[in-house]
Amino acid sequence: MKATGRDIAARLAKPDRDLTAWLIYGPDRGLVRERANALAKTLVDDPDDPFNVTKLTDEDMKADPAALSDSMAALSMMGGDRLVRAQIATEAGGAPIAEFLKDFEAGKTLAEAWLIVEAGDLKPAGKLRKTFEPAKKALAVPCYAETGRDLISFADEALAAEGLSFDAEARARFLPLIEGDRGVARSEIDKLILYKGPQGVREPSDDVVTLADIEASAAAGGEAALDRVVDTAMSGQVKAADDSWARARAGGASGVGLVRNIQRRIDLLSEAKSGGPDAAMRLGAPRFGPAADAFKRQVSLWSDRALDQARQAAFEAERQMKRAGAAPAELLGGELLLKLALRADAMSGRR
Repeated sequence: MKATGRDIAARLAKPDRDLTAWLIYGPDRGLVRERANALAKTLVDDPDDPFNVTKLTDEDMKADPAALSDSMAALSMMGGDRLVRAQIATEAGGAPIAEFLKDFEAGKTLAEAWLIVEAGDLKPAGKLRKTFEPAKKALAVPCYAETGRDLISFADEALAAEGLSFDAEARARFLPLIEGDRGVARSEIDKLILYKGPQGVREPSDDVVTLADIEASAAAGGEAALDRVVDTAMSGQVKAADDSWARARAGGASGVGLVRNIQRRIDLLSEAKSGGPDAAMRLGAPRFGPAADAFKRQVSLWSDRALDQARQAAFEAERQMKRAGAAPAELLGGELLLKLALRADAMSGRR
Protein backbone atom coordinates (compact mmCIF):
# COMPACT_ATOMS: atom_id res chain seq x y z
CA MET A 1 0.00 0.00 0.00
CA LYS A 2 1.01 3.61 -0.41
CA ALA A 3 0.20 6.50 1.92
CA THR A 4 -0.51 9.87 0.36
CA GLY A 5 -0.99 13.50 1.39
CA ARG A 6 -2.74 14.18 4.67
CA ASP A 7 -3.20 10.45 5.16
CA ILE A 8 0.49 10.05 6.04
CA ALA A 9 0.52 11.70 9.47
CA ALA A 10 -2.47 9.71 10.70
CA ARG A 11 -1.15 6.38 9.43
CA LEU A 12 2.18 6.90 11.18
CA ALA A 13 0.74 8.29 14.43
CA LYS A 14 -1.55 5.24 14.78
CA PRO A 15 0.03 2.57 12.59
CA ASP A 16 -2.01 -0.39 11.40
CA ARG A 17 -0.69 -3.30 13.45
CA ASP A 18 -1.76 -5.75 10.80
CA LEU A 19 1.12 -4.37 8.75
CA THR A 20 4.64 -5.72 9.13
CA ALA A 21 6.82 -3.34 7.10
CA TRP A 22 7.00 0.36 6.33
CA LEU A 23 9.14 1.95 3.60
CA ILE A 24 9.83 5.62 4.32
CA TYR A 25 11.63 7.28 1.43
CA GLY A 26 12.14 10.53 -0.46
CA PRO A 27 14.48 13.42 -1.21
CA ASP A 28 13.85 15.12 2.16
CA ARG A 29 16.16 12.99 4.29
CA GLY A 30 15.37 15.01 7.40
CA LEU A 31 11.67 14.22 7.02
CA VAL A 32 12.46 10.56 6.32
CA ARG A 33 14.45 10.30 9.56
CA GLU A 34 11.85 12.17 11.61
CA ARG A 35 8.95 10.05 10.36
CA ALA A 36 10.93 6.84 10.86
CA ASN A 37 11.84 7.85 14.41
CA ALA A 38 8.24 8.81 15.20
CA LEU A 39 6.95 5.50 13.85
CA ALA A 40 9.55 3.54 15.81
CA LYS A 41 8.35 5.16 19.04
CA THR A 42 4.80 3.96 18.40
CA LEU A 43 5.87 0.39 17.64
CA VAL A 44 8.28 -0.37 20.50
CA ASP A 45 8.67 0.90 24.04
CA ASP A 46 12.30 1.95 23.62
CA PRO A 47 13.63 2.61 20.09
CA ASP A 48 17.18 2.63 21.50
CA ASP A 49 16.92 -0.79 23.17
CA PRO A 50 19.75 -2.88 21.63
CA PHE A 51 18.01 -6.13 22.63
CA ASN A 52 14.73 -5.44 20.85
CA VAL A 53 15.86 -3.08 18.08
CA THR A 54 18.22 -4.21 15.33
CA LYS A 55 19.79 -1.70 12.93
CA LEU A 56 20.99 -2.82 9.50
CA THR A 57 22.49 -1.03 6.52
CA ASP A 58 22.63 -2.16 2.90
CA GLU A 59 26.29 -3.01 3.51
CA ASP A 60 25.31 -5.28 6.41
CA MET A 61 22.83 -7.09 4.17
CA LYS A 62 25.35 -7.35 1.35
CA ALA A 63 27.96 -8.86 3.66
CA ASP A 64 25.42 -11.28 5.17
CA PRO A 65 22.50 -12.10 2.85
CA ALA A 66 20.65 -13.78 5.75
CA ALA A 67 21.00 -10.78 8.11
CA LEU A 68 17.54 -9.36 7.41
CA SER A 69 15.58 -12.62 7.48
CA ASP A 70 17.43 -13.77 10.62
CA SER A 71 16.73 -10.47 12.38
CA MET A 72 13.07 -10.52 11.36
CA ALA A 73 12.60 -14.12 12.55
CA ALA A 74 14.38 -13.69 15.90
CA LEU A 75 12.28 -13.73 19.05
CA SER A 76 12.72 -11.16 21.81
CA MET A 77 15.07 -12.31 24.56
CA MET A 78 13.68 -9.80 27.06
CA GLY A 79 10.02 -9.81 26.07
CA GLY A 80 8.12 -7.12 24.21
CA ASP A 81 7.89 -6.21 20.54
CA ARG A 82 10.95 -6.26 18.29
CA LEU A 83 11.89 -3.81 15.56
CA VAL A 84 14.34 -3.99 12.67
CA ARG A 85 15.44 -0.67 11.16
CA ALA A 86 17.10 -0.90 7.76
CA GLN A 87 18.79 2.07 6.10
CA ILE A 88 19.78 1.93 2.47
CA ALA A 89 22.01 4.36 0.62
CA THR A 90 21.29 3.24 -2.96
CA GLU A 91 18.40 1.75 -4.93
CA ALA A 92 20.37 -1.47 -5.44
CA GLY A 93 20.96 -1.76 -1.70
CA GLY A 94 17.24 -2.41 -1.20
CA ALA A 95 17.19 -5.65 -3.22
CA PRO A 96 17.43 -7.97 -0.15
CA ILE A 97 14.52 -6.13 1.46
CA ALA A 98 12.38 -6.48 -1.65
CA GLU A 99 13.15 -10.22 -1.80
CA PHE A 100 12.31 -10.66 1.89
CA LEU A 101 8.96 -8.88 1.51
CA LYS A 102 8.04 -10.96 -1.54
CA ASP A 103 8.78 -14.18 0.39
CA PHE A 104 6.88 -12.92 3.43
CA GLU A 105 3.82 -11.99 1.39
CA ALA A 106 3.93 -15.43 -0.23
CA GLY A 107 4.11 -17.13 3.17
CA LYS A 108 7.60 -18.48 2.58
CA THR A 109 9.23 -16.78 5.58
CA LEU A 110 8.24 -15.59 9.05
CA ALA A 111 8.32 -12.17 10.68
CA GLU A 112 8.47 -11.79 14.45
CA ALA A 113 9.42 -8.12 14.28
CA TRP A 114 8.31 -4.88 12.71
CA LEU A 115 10.41 -3.55 9.83
CA ILE A 116 11.10 0.12 9.07
CA VAL A 117 13.11 0.86 5.93
CA GLU A 118 14.63 4.32 5.40
CA ALA A 119 15.73 5.32 1.90
CA GLY A 120 16.41 8.31 -0.30
CA ASP A 121 14.56 9.29 -3.47
CA LEU A 122 13.45 6.00 -5.05
CA LYS A 123 12.29 5.58 -8.64
CA PRO A 124 8.70 4.39 -9.18
CA ALA A 125 10.00 1.49 -11.27
CA GLY A 126 12.61 0.49 -8.68
CA LYS A 127 12.39 -2.84 -6.84
CA LEU A 128 11.50 -1.45 -3.44
CA ARG A 129 8.55 0.69 -4.48
CA LYS A 130 7.28 -1.96 -6.89
CA THR A 131 7.34 -4.47 -4.01
CA PHE A 132 5.99 -2.30 -1.19
CA GLU A 133 3.22 -0.40 -2.95
CA PRO A 134 1.11 -3.44 -3.98
CA ALA A 135 1.92 -5.45 -0.82
CA LYS A 136 -0.90 -6.22 1.63
CA LYS A 137 1.31 -6.24 4.73
CA ALA A 138 3.46 -3.20 3.94
CA LEU A 139 3.09 0.54 3.50
CA ALA A 140 5.17 2.93 1.38
CA VAL A 141 5.45 6.47 2.76
CA PRO A 142 6.92 9.16 0.45
CA CYS A 143 8.71 12.18 1.94
CA TYR A 144 8.93 14.99 -0.58
CA ALA A 145 10.13 18.51 0.14
CA GLU A 146 7.48 20.31 2.14
CA THR A 147 6.02 23.67 1.25
CA GLY A 148 6.68 26.74 3.36
CA ARG A 149 3.14 26.49 4.69
CA ASP A 150 3.71 22.87 5.78
CA LEU A 151 6.92 23.73 7.60
CA ILE A 152 5.59 26.80 9.37
CA SER A 153 2.55 24.76 10.49
CA PHE A 154 4.98 22.16 11.82
CA ALA A 155 6.87 24.91 13.66
CA ASP A 156 3.63 26.33 15.09
CA GLU A 157 2.61 22.90 16.40
CA ALA A 158 6.03 22.18 17.91
CA LEU A 159 6.10 25.55 19.68
CA ALA A 160 2.49 25.20 20.87
CA ALA A 161 3.43 21.92 22.56
CA GLU A 162 5.88 23.99 24.66
CA GLY A 163 3.38 26.80 25.31
CA LEU A 164 5.02 29.12 22.77
CA SER A 165 3.75 31.03 19.74
CA PHE A 166 5.19 33.35 17.08
CA ASP A 167 4.31 36.96 16.62
CA ALA A 168 3.73 37.89 12.96
CA GLU A 169 7.16 39.41 12.40
CA ALA A 170 8.96 36.42 13.93
CA ARG A 171 6.99 33.94 11.83
CA ALA A 172 7.90 35.77 8.63
CA ARG A 173 11.59 35.78 9.61
CA PHE A 174 11.63 32.14 10.71
CA LEU A 175 10.32 30.59 7.49
CA PRO A 176 13.43 31.24 5.35
CA LEU A 177 15.56 29.56 8.03
CA ILE A 178 13.72 26.24 7.73
CA GLU A 179 12.67 25.97 4.09
CA GLY A 180 13.75 22.89 2.18
CA ASP A 181 14.41 20.22 4.80
CA ARG A 182 12.55 18.87 7.84
CA GLY A 183 15.83 18.08 9.60
CA VAL A 184 16.88 21.73 9.38
CA ALA A 185 13.43 22.78 10.57
CA ARG A 186 13.58 20.50 13.60
CA SER A 187 17.07 21.69 14.50
CA GLU A 188 16.09 25.36 14.32
CA ILE A 189 12.89 24.79 16.31
CA ASP A 190 14.78 22.88 19.01
CA LYS A 191 17.29 25.73 19.29
CA LEU A 192 14.48 28.24 19.59
CA ILE A 193 12.71 26.25 22.32
CA LEU A 194 15.99 25.82 24.20
CA TYR A 195 16.63 29.56 23.95
CA LYS A 196 13.19 30.46 25.32
CA GLY A 197 13.42 27.97 28.17
CA PRO A 198 11.11 25.19 29.36
CA GLN A 199 7.42 25.72 30.03
CA GLY A 200 6.71 26.46 33.67
CA VAL A 201 10.12 28.04 34.24
CA ARG A 202 10.00 31.05 31.92
CA GLU A 203 7.87 34.09 32.67
CA PRO A 204 4.40 34.26 31.03
CA SER A 205 5.57 37.35 29.16
CA ASP A 206 8.20 35.16 27.43
CA ASP A 207 5.64 32.84 25.82
CA VAL A 208 5.64 34.82 22.57
CA VAL A 209 8.55 34.37 20.16
CA THR A 210 9.71 37.71 18.78
CA LEU A 211 12.04 38.74 16.00
CA ALA A 212 14.75 39.39 18.57
CA ASP A 213 14.37 35.81 19.82
CA ILE A 214 14.72 34.46 16.27
CA GLU A 215 17.87 36.45 15.61
CA ALA A 216 19.41 35.46 18.92
CA SER A 217 18.60 31.73 18.77
CA ALA A 218 19.33 31.18 15.08
CA ALA A 219 22.98 31.85 15.88
CA ALA A 220 23.98 31.87 12.26
CA GLY A 221 27.58 32.35 13.27
CA GLY A 222 27.42 29.29 15.48
CA GLU A 223 25.90 27.20 12.69
CA ALA A 224 28.55 28.44 10.27
CA ALA A 225 31.21 27.50 12.81
CA LEU A 226 29.87 23.94 13.04
CA ASP A 227 29.74 23.75 9.25
CA ARG A 228 33.44 24.64 9.16
CA VAL A 229 34.19 22.02 11.81
CA VAL A 230 32.43 19.30 9.82
CA ASP A 231 34.05 20.51 6.58
CA THR A 232 37.53 19.97 7.99
CA ALA A 233 36.67 16.51 9.33
CA MET A 234 34.96 15.22 6.20
CA SER A 235 37.88 16.53 4.15
CA GLY A 236 40.43 14.59 6.24
CA GLN A 237 42.05 17.57 7.99
CA VAL A 238 42.53 15.92 11.37
CA LYS A 239 44.36 18.67 13.27
CA ALA A 240 42.18 21.41 11.79
CA ALA A 241 39.05 19.48 12.82
CA ASP A 242 40.31 19.12 16.38
CA ASP A 243 41.28 22.78 16.61
CA SER A 244 38.07 24.09 15.05
CA TRP A 245 35.94 21.94 17.36
CA ALA A 246 37.80 23.33 20.37
CA ARG A 247 37.05 26.87 19.17
CA ALA A 248 33.41 26.03 18.48
CA ARG A 249 33.02 24.56 21.98
CA ALA A 250 34.52 27.68 23.50
CA GLY A 251 31.87 29.63 21.58
CA GLY A 252 29.05 27.55 23.07
CA ALA A 253 28.59 24.82 20.43
CA SER A 254 27.12 21.57 21.76
CA GLY A 255 27.99 17.95 21.11
CA VAL A 256 24.38 17.24 20.14
CA GLY A 257 24.51 20.06 17.60
CA LEU A 258 27.77 18.71 16.19
CA VAL A 259 26.37 15.19 15.70
CA ARG A 260 23.24 16.54 14.03
CA ASN A 261 25.38 18.66 11.73
CA ILE A 262 27.48 15.59 10.87
CA GLN A 263 24.34 13.56 10.14
CA ARG A 264 23.03 16.28 7.87
CA ARG A 265 26.35 16.45 6.01
CA ILE A 266 26.33 12.66 5.51
CA ASP A 267 22.78 12.88 4.13
CA LEU A 268 23.76 15.69 1.76
CA LEU A 269 26.78 13.77 0.48
CA SER A 270 24.63 10.67 -0.05
CA GLU A 271 22.06 12.73 -1.91
CA ALA A 272 24.75 14.29 -4.11
CA LYS A 273 26.10 10.83 -4.98
CA SER A 274 22.69 9.31 -5.75
CA GLY A 275 20.76 12.29 -7.15
CA GLY A 276 23.50 14.62 -8.35
CA PRO A 277 24.69 18.03 -7.14
CA ASP A 278 21.41 19.79 -7.99
CA ALA A 279 19.46 17.43 -5.73
CA ALA A 280 21.88 18.08 -2.86
CA MET A 281 21.70 21.84 -3.41
CA ARG A 282 17.91 21.73 -3.16
CA LEU A 283 18.38 20.22 0.30
CA GLY A 284 20.86 22.87 1.42
CA ALA A 285 24.29 21.89 0.09
CA PRO A 286 26.53 24.93 -0.48
CA ARG A 287 26.23 26.39 -3.98
CA PHE A 288 29.16 28.80 -4.32
CA GLY A 289 32.63 29.61 -3.04
CA PRO A 290 35.11 27.60 -0.95
CA ALA A 291 32.33 25.75 0.90
CA ALA A 292 30.93 24.43 -2.38
CA ASP A 293 34.42 23.41 -3.54
CA ALA A 294 35.03 21.54 -0.28
CA PHE A 295 31.67 19.79 -0.60
CA LYS A 296 32.50 18.60 -4.13
CA ARG A 297 35.81 17.17 -2.90
CA GLN A 298 33.99 15.33 -0.13
CA VAL A 299 31.52 13.83 -2.62
CA SER A 300 34.48 12.45 -4.57
CA LEU A 301 36.30 11.28 -1.44
CA TRP A 302 33.52 9.44 0.41
CA SER A 303 32.17 6.22 -1.11
CA ASP A 304 28.63 4.99 -0.49
CA ARG A 305 29.98 2.30 1.83
CA ALA A 306 32.08 4.78 3.81
CA LEU A 307 29.08 7.12 4.16
CA ASP A 308 26.98 4.22 5.37
CA GLN A 309 29.55 3.40 8.03
CA ALA A 310 29.81 7.07 9.00
CA ARG A 311 26.03 7.23 9.35
CA GLN A 312 26.05 4.22 11.67
CA ALA A 313 28.82 5.78 13.77
CA ALA A 314 26.81 9.00 14.07
CA PHE A 315 23.67 7.12 15.11
CA GLU A 316 25.68 5.25 17.73
CA ALA A 317 27.13 8.51 19.09
CA GLU A 318 23.63 9.97 19.30
CA ARG A 319 22.37 6.85 21.07
CA GLN A 320 25.21 6.99 23.58
CA MET A 321 24.39 10.64 24.33
CA LYS A 322 20.87 9.63 25.39
CA ARG A 323 22.06 7.01 27.85
CA ALA A 324 22.03 7.80 31.54
CA GLY A 325 25.55 8.15 32.90
CA ALA A 326 27.05 8.49 29.45
CA ALA A 327 30.16 10.53 28.76
CA PRO A 328 29.51 14.24 28.08
CA ALA A 329 27.91 14.93 24.71
CA GLU A 330 30.81 17.20 23.74
CA LEU A 331 33.30 14.37 24.33
CA LEU A 332 31.24 11.84 22.34
CA GLY A 333 30.76 14.35 19.54
CA GLY A 334 34.47 15.11 19.46
CA GLU A 335 35.35 11.41 19.30
CA LEU A 336 33.01 10.94 16.35
CA LEU A 337 34.48 13.98 14.62
CA LEU A 338 38.05 12.71 14.92
CA LYS A 339 37.04 9.21 13.84
CA LEU A 340 35.56 10.63 10.63
CA ALA A 341 38.52 12.95 10.07
CA LEU A 342 40.97 10.04 10.39
CA ARG A 343 38.86 7.95 8.01
CA ALA A 344 38.77 10.76 5.44
CA ASP A 345 42.51 11.31 5.83
CA ALA A 346 43.16 7.60 5.19
CA MET A 347 40.92 7.62 2.12
CA SER A 348 42.51 10.75 0.69
CA GLY A 349 45.95 9.12 1.10
CA ARG A 350 44.86 6.24 -1.11
CA ARG A 351 43.96 8.56 -3.99
